[in-house]
Amino acid sequence: MSFQELQSILSAIEPHYHSAERQQLRRILEHWIDLIGADLAAQAQPIAIQRNILEVATSSPVWTQTLVFKRLSILKQIRDRFAIDLSDIRFSTVQWRSQQNQPVIEGDLWQNHPSRLPVASQAVTQLTLLHDSRTAFERWSSLIQSRSQHLPLCPNCKSPTPPGELERWTVCSLCAARNA
Repeated sequence: MSFQELQSILSAIEPHYHSAERQQLRRILEHWIDLIGADLAAQAQPIAIQRNILEVATSSPVWTQTLVFKRLSILKQIRDRFAIDLSDIRFSTVQWRSQQNQPVIEGDLWQNHPSRLPVASQAVTQLTLLHDSRTAFERWSSLIQSRSQHLPLCPNCKSPTPPGELERWTVCSLCAARNA
């Protein structure tokens, strides 16, 4: 099955799968930068609509306060532009996922693990919620390619491999597991 076929199948069933609130959130996300501007959009992300209240995650309390002052204006724009009957907007830092909030594994186990890449070579990115599956796939694909571009290749499978794995097992972790 090609990617085009999969995309057409997903596009056909998507309207039936998502709730009305999910579809409304998607419409808001598509135009979020236009609604509040690029500077604010970098610090705030809509995450849900529950009981006609738009929930927006913010990067800090300062941005929460800034957006609270613009709340009525944003609410009016959403109502006028999309005919979505929201009763309010809530801003909170609780669910913010910043680029720096990558999962951290404590202790020497991860720090010395052969699969760990040096911090300088790790791409710091965040894939945003996208409405287009092709765009999401292309972003993910370019991210993976950029992360593995400078890695040495496994002698067995020729896939990019962290140097620590080659030092420890002389092959990538997948080939090492297969040979074990």
